[in-house]
Amino acid sequence: MYHCHSEYSLLDSCTKYQDYIDLSVANGAKALSISEHGKPLNWTEKWAACKAAGIRYIHSVEIYLTETLDEKIRDNYHTVLMAKNIDGVKELNKLVSVSGDSEHFYYTNRISFDEFLSISDNIISTSACLASPLNKLPVSHPRYMELAEKYDFFEVQPHLHPDQKDFNKRLAELSKKLGTPLIAGTDTHSSSKYKAECRSVLLSAKHKSYGDEDAFDLSYKTYDELVELFKEQGALNEDEYMSAIENTNLLYDMTEDIDLDTSIKYPILYGSREADSKKFSETVETMFQEKLDNGIIPKEQEQSFRKAIDEEMRVFKKLKMDGFMLGQSEIVRWCREQGMAIGTARGSVGGSRVAYVTDIIDLNPETWHTVFSRFCNEDRKEIGDIDTDVVESDRPAIFKYITDRFGTDKTARVASFGTMQAKGVIDDVGRHLAITYEKEHGSLVENPWNLKNIAKIKDDFDQDPDGTKAKYPELFYYFNGLLDTKISQSVHPAGIVISPVTLADNYGVFDKDGETCLMLDMDNIHDYTGLAKYDFLILKTVQVIRDTCNYIGENYPKTHEINWNDDKVWDSLITSPVGIFQFESPFAFDCLKKFKPHSIFDMSIVTACIRPSGTSYRNDLLARKIHRNPSEIIDNLLKDNLGYLIYQEDTIKFLQQICGLSGSEADNIRRAIGRKQKDRLDAAMPSILEGYCGKSDKPREVAETEAKEFLQVIEDSASYQFGFNHSIAYCLLGYLCAYYRYYYPLEFLTSFLNNAANDEDIANGTAYANRVGIKVTMPKFGLSKSNYFYDKDKNIIAKGLSSVKFMSKNTAVELYELAQNNHYSKFVDLLYDLDEKTSLDSRQLNILIKIDYFSEFGNQRELLRITEMFYDVFNKGRAKKIAKSKVDGSLVEPIVRKYSIGETKSGGIAKSYTLLDIRSILRGVEEIINNLNLPDLDDKLKVQNTINALGYMGYITGREEDRRKLYVLDIRPIYKHKDHKQIGYSVFTKSIGSGKESRFTVWNGVFNATPIHKYDLIFCNSYQKDGKWFTLTGFTIL
Repeated sequence: MYHCHSEYSLLDSCTKYQDYIDLSVANGAKALSISEHGKPLNWTEKWAACKAAGIRYIHSVEIYLTETLDEKIRDNYHTVLMAKNIDGVKELNKLVSVSGDSEHFYYTNRISFDEFLSISDNIISTSACLASPLNKLPVSHPRYMELAEKYDFFEVQPHLHPDQKDFNKRLAELSKKLGTPLIAGTDTHSSSKYKAECRSVLLSAKHKSYGDEDAFDLSYKTYDELVELFKEQGALNEDEYMSAIENTNLLYDMTEDIDLDTSIKYPILYGSREADSKKFSETVETMFQEKLDNGIIPKEQEQSFRKAIDEEMRVFKKLKMDGFMLGQSEIVRWCREQGMAIGTARGSVGGSRVAYVTDIIDLNPETWHTVFSRFCNEDRKEIGDIDTDVVESDRPAIFKYITDRFGTDKTARVASFGTMQAKGVIDDVGRHLAITYEKEHGSLVENPWNLKNIAKIKDDFDQDPDGTKAKYPELFYYFNGLLDTKISQSVHPAGIVISPVTLADNYGVFDKDGETCLMLDMDNIHDYTGLAKYDFLILKTVQVIRDTCNYIGENYPKTHEINWNDDKVWDSLITSPVGIFQFESPFAFDCLKKFKPHSIFDMSIVTACIRPSGTSYRNDLLARKIHRNPSEIIDNLLKDNLGYLIYQEDTIKFLQQICGLSGSEADNIRRAIGRKQKDRLDAAMPSILEGYCGKSDKPREVAETEAKEFLQVIEDSASYQFGFNHSIAYCLLGYLCAYYRYYYPLEFLTSFLNNAANDEDIANGTAYANRVGIKVTMPKFGLSKSNYFYDKDKNIIAKGLSSVKFMSKNTAVELYELAQNNHYSKFVDLLYDLDEKTSLDSRQLNILIKIDYFSEFGNQRELLRITEMFYDVFNKGRAKKIAKSKVDGSLVEPIVRKYSIGETKSGGIAKSYTLLDIRSILRGVEEIINNLNLPDLDDKLKVQNTINALGYMGYITGREEDRRKLYVLDIRPIYKHKDHKQIGYSVFTKSIGSGKESRFTVWNGVFNATPIHKYDLIFCNSYQKDGKWFTLTGFTIL
């Protein structure tokens, strides 16, 4: 079968390519050509699947042609291209890659007529569907015959639409005239009638249409069905359509089986692998000596390092990983040279001494006892993998450096595909049903598939999927046919490929959002290309530490500079989870407190045991209960873990240090155990037993029993063992958080708040600041920039102006600089400068007053009154005269009289005062208002003001006495599980004192006596705690 489309023809099919492969095998087809629209996305997995099924994969695409690239014309004629051989694969990929660049792309990727006509004989072309240039162009077009003569086949299709019949007849005539053979195609978009229905729903929901498609049956056809359809169509005689069908075998004969090179392909940096190896050896030796000379690696570790480096370099050379490691080193060193913050390590690479020496990681494996063979061994079959933690704002520059350094032709980002998930399917099917219902019943009738009802169906589905499916069969009929269908393409945020071979021709690339991206996703790259992928992942903690150091005026810390045994830090660590990487959840922090860690190794043990897999041993471990193993030598091996088998590296150490296996053998057996490959374990068993018995002082029979017993423990725990190398690396980051939180709380908390992931982070950070005597305020004049900022002298952190509606970053900068360059004792003097020296308008000024931004000059009521006088009464402080009727008898009359003239030139009584010194008048007015001791706005009004300004409840006083003042965010009824009787309410609140969000239960009796409403402000008089639940027993509505 050829000319068919899978879900990778995004939004035009919901059929998996495997369905076509299965149908092809079942019906005796010898080959499959899936020609996706525009780009053969993830084509390598289709190649592999066809090969596994025993049929030929024909590399294909339905390309778009345009008459000219000089003008932006949306002509986009369709043509099917198929590769004859591997050279054709490369040519087709290159052509598709070019078709998506800025010169070619217009609504979709396309090539020009001239480029199509220049295609070599390594590519077979057919005239495709009704969108072919041979159908859409008039025969009189000057290039019509030139295009016609280029095609290897004229494609006739069996659809019953009149236009298809006419096109088939014209193609038959053209075939006779030019001698170009006809070939039967179906333009298949669906593997079955059901999938075709699902496709129609998808198109309807996405408001896509391809004309009167109902007249086209685009579902899969068997040989017999195809013959019958051509006969029914009647456009061709029997000889013509049977010949066209037979010519699909001719197409097969014209193509070859394709063998892709899936071997590992590490990048080549300096012209050859030999040159890379030499450069890498020189780099390692030079950097190792530098670290020794600078005391970064202690002298007492020199011999251990040398021995380990020799072994690692031997392994890297054997695996041809030199260029990979050297490339990673150059990238990370460049990052550090630019002042970028890089995480300690991520994953198993934390076990490599060479990686530490060459700055790929900042974790000394000798100090932290991490294991190299967990990262790499000489029998490794998979390509090397190193992930790097970076700051989000740095990542674009990193990708640009990589592209510039290693070449645009050999680097590309990684594709990613979005799929329809359960709720998205419900939305889309519901939208289709709503459209259909409105067509049938009109828009005046209430639509049962309206947005409100669909939202309810989704809620019901969350609670009871099977029941909801049964209740709405019309909707869920399509559910399974659309679920997990690929509908969008994007760029993977973290990954980039660096290749030793050019990518556009070998694999194909496309432009997406200004990035050159492979046509393959992460799994395709890993499984079928052998290409090296470098991942740069965003880790907020790295940014928190970086920003803290910037505030302090220090460089991002190196691990050899830190005292990891500071008891003050360890004691502080368990006082609060705020900002402590990996331990911010109540459960994780509770485990940490119970264990009371005083070393990175302690902390790492807790990191491992809080994973779901640690359930079986967690409580005993946290209680520091020693676990006994089958023998003392195993107990000694695991003594740092209190005898528990926790890490993957523990298995390696057992097999290597006790059983005598090499690091490579030990890691391979560990992997085999984890994958339940019993044959591999059985094959290694004699060596394992021999090594263990040689180490044991027990009789052989006893020793073998011990070894087998412990191997069973390993088998049972293999699925939940944690990575020690990774755990240590991340615990170093966690300790750094505690270190900076203890010694630099102001700077650390400012950074933490600026990088908060959500409102809970802000509330927790604010509460911790209050606890350590730091006041966190709403944005304040003189303190606030765009983001949170601190005043060391006042020990205050002020919220940034970027969170306030209608405030730009530029306005925030103007206000901060105004405060730094001037001293204002009077608010009116500031009002003058705000008007004359900043872009702040009256609406923004009003908002700032209502969030206490100018609180140092008075309360909100006072400042609003002063502002009213300045703007409305005295015309922005520029008034020359003012009517006596506005002043006389008021509190400001004396100050106005003092600095004005109330008579005419002739000495008569004037109707207005002529103002001689308006600024002095306004200063006096301000003093008068301040002396009135006007009460501030109440808390409830202030809460509403902050909601209006921020879009959420952000009014937090930071005062201990306000902690029990609770703003009601939401109220939900509570029902008994047994009989669904309503018994009370869940009241969700936020403290205006601390910002902490809570959930209280209020039983009906209490609630009915004093009903609470959403957005109320209440005072908590009393509550009860039952485990993790809080019951509100007494409160007052404020």
